[in-house]
Amino acid sequence: MLNQMSVLPFVKVICRDLSKFSLNIVVLVFSVTFWPIAAEETPSKENVRSAEPIPKTIVLPNSIQFGGFIDSYYMHNRNLPKDTERNFTTQAVRNGEFNVNLAYVEAKVEEKNYRGRLAFQWGTSVNANYAAEVTTEKYSNQNSVKNIQEAYTGFKIGKDTWIDAGIFFGNIGYESWISQNNVNYTRAFALDYVPYYSSGVRLSHKFSEKLSGQLQVLNGWQNITDNNKDKSFGSQIKYLFSQNLILTLNQFVGNEAPNNERKQMRLYQNTILEWVLSDRFSLVGQFDVGAQKAKQNFVYEPWLSAYDPNHGDYRETASHVYRQWYHGTIWASFKITPEYRLSFRIERFYDPLQVMVNTGTRNGFMSNGYTTTFDILTYDPGLLRFEYVYRRSADSVFAYRDNQTSKKEDFFLVAFSMKF
Repeated sequence: MLNQMSVLPFVKVICRDLSKFSLNIVVLVFSVTFWPIAAEETPSKENVRSAEPIPKTIVLPNSIQFGGFIDSYYMHNRNLPKDTERNFTTQAVRNGEFNVNLAYVEAKVEEKNYRGRLAFQWGTSVNANYAAEVTTEKYSNQNSVKNIQEAYTGFKIGKDTWIDAGIFFGNIGYESWISQNNVNYTRAFALDYVPYYSSGVRLSHKFSEKLSGQLQVLNGWQNITDNNKDKSFGSQIKYLFSQNLILTLNQFVGNEAPNNERKQMRLYQNTILEWVLSDRFSLVGQFDVGAQKAKQNFVYEPWLSAYDPNHGDYRETASHVYRQWYHGTIWASFKITPEYRLSFRIERFYDPLQVMVNTGTRNGFMSNGYTTTFDILTYDPGLLRFEYVYRRSADSVFAYRDNQTSKKEDFFLVAFSMKF
């Protein structure tokens, strides 16, 4: 029989060893269970290096183009006006000084399913043409809008159908905003009194090889910041009788009155016929007619003053009368040799009711114009031009010498432009 006192020390030793063994087993199980997780959550330096994002290379479309244009001029006005700026025009407006008429930089793209153009501009013509933009709105972009020549994007929504949105060139008139695209340097009255630019949405479709058309929803008649709550509408029909004979019809309709006045609907029709007789000679004719609803009408009712002396003899009412204006222009261009070109322009602007041009004179603005331009083409992509312009009006409306006016205006100018 064993002694109880001798057995107790042995049991204590066994228990102590068993406790140490159990603790080691627990540590081993914990390590095996959680070590893989810790290994996944703590990546190695090589894994961290490989996980860094790889910068992507931006590939520009093959059709993207960058370019620019500079158009400078000097004009001598034979009227010798005291003022340094000419009226009734937006082109070559400064008298007797060297200046930049238009300079711009551009980026444009033309792909199979999308297109667009962004161009910024500066120059005296820019300041003159955008002077009528609204400047009273608080959050509009009128402070920078004049420097945006075009800013639009377009998408192809059908086989021959495109939709463009933004700011784009106006479609009315034969001559372009860019002088180098025209046979004359200055613009006809017909172009200075139609939109050079528009803001809105344009839908264009090519019906056949000969017929194409446009529909436009616009803020208004050459304005980006709208002056009323109404939208205007424009359209174009272009038909090619042949590659040398082209007919273009442009239309516009819209309210041109601010919100605090009665609506004054403007209707406009522009017709252009281009005839390219040969590689050396071309002839273009344009005729425009416009009509705008009168602002108000006064009805003679003498009994009003007898009833209330504050009323007078006339009562103001809404008008149903449309005031009209017209202008016609003919261009003829002849390339004497591959290096020299001679071009002529004859024009007539008829606005006796002063709808578009307010002169404050008896006959309004009724003026004829005659222009001769000689171009030297050897500097391509540059163009050197010499031009003489003579204009005569029914009333004395042109600035003349010391604070006087004259029925005629004539001037010489030299201009050099270059595209790059």
